[in-house]
Amino acid sequence: MPVVREIALKKDESLLVTWMAEPARYARLQTAAANYSKYVFALNIPHIVSGIEYTQVEIKFDDVPYYATNYEVTGISATGARRFFRGIGRSFWGGRTIKGLLVWELPQFGAGYDIVDWGGIAVPDDRPA
Repeated sequence: MPVVREIALKKDESLLVTWMAEPARYARLQTAAANYSKYVFALNIPHIVSGIEYTQVEIKFDDVPYYATNYEVTGISATGARRFFRGIGRSFWGGRTIKGLLVWELPQFGAGYDIVDWGGIAVPDDRPA
């Protein structure tokens, strides 16, 4: 579950502040291609496969989104080693937006990661990918 910060006034006008802890495994968007075709997330806890720690995950559309036929999920280690994890075809993602796909994909990757920070980068959420 992503970080939730709730601030509200109760009837007696006292301030109610609720903090929820960040999830153990989370991702922060580090970079995005100007044409929305590639997103790189930093992982809070590295995803370990065959003894290699992947500290980043790259989600890359095969073309400019809105026309892409699939996207690929690749892990990137601290040394730059890359490992392809899977490809997802357009017929599978239905009417999800780019942002919706990214929010859906990160929990599917490895042991499950929630996105807690978009890094101030505008990610399209207004039309299907």
